[in-house]
Parts: sequence; C-alpha cells; structure tokens
Amino acid sequence: MDLESFSTKWFALYYSALAISLVGTGGYIILKKDKIANYLIDKTDHEKPPALLIRILKYLFFFTLPGLVLSFTPFSWIELLFTIWGLFVVYIAGLQLVRWEQSRTLIKANQQLPNIIKKSGAIMVAVGSAIFLLAYLVIIRHPMS
Repeated sequence: MDLESFSTKWFALYYSALAISLVGTGGYIILKKDKIANYLIDKTDHEKPPALLIRILKYLFFFTLPGLVLSFTPFSWIELLFTIWGLFVVYIAGLQLVRWEQSRTLIKANQQLPNIIKKSGAIMVAVGSAIFLLAYLVIIRHPMS
C-alpha cells in the first residue's frame, strides 16, 4: 500500500470516527445537559482538572497529529486546514485545563451552565455533520480500492 492510499484511508476513517463521536456525544450532551452541568460543578471542588477531559484531549491530539503529516501526501489544503483547526481546538481546550483554577471559578459562578452545555452539544452535532461531509469528499475524491 502506498502512502497516498494510506493517507486517504486514514482521513476517511478519522473523519468518520470523529463525526460519529461528535454527533453522538453532542446529542447526549443536549439530552443530559443537567447531568453534565452537575458533573462539572462537582469537579470544580477538586484542585486538578477532570481526568476525563484530559484523556479526551490527549486522544484527540494523538489522532490529529498524524493528519498533519498525512495532509502532505498528497497535499490537500482541506486536510491541512482541518488538522490545524483540530490542533487549535486541542490547544484552546488544553489552556482551559491548564488554567483550571480560573476555569473552575467561572464554572461555579455561571448560572447559565446548562444552557451553555446544551448549545455546546448543538455545535458538536453541527460540526460532526460537517465532518461527515469531509469524509464523503475524501472518499469521492480518492476512491479506495
């Protein structure tokens, strides 16, 4: 298998898995916004950020990083921009965890937390749907054999 074929299969699989995860998790978040708000409020009593969020960011980073290299074989602006966007999301979310002391104060003080969580879930569903289109575009552009 050549590198171009591997790259195509990687992005098709990566986009599909990420899209399914975002749509499923976003739907769950929309339906269980109060439960998630209570989870976050409970975690604000701890000095360290929630291990679940750290684990999610770690896996997102490790699965996004190969895309940076593979977006050059063959070169694709779409894959490169998506990978940079993914790394930027990991960076911004990681900053919030690094600044956990300030983040947890804001979480405790926010009365609109369930509504913010619900909107975040809706954004995840929308982004997941767009990523499904990227997976479709990769498959159509480079049919897999």
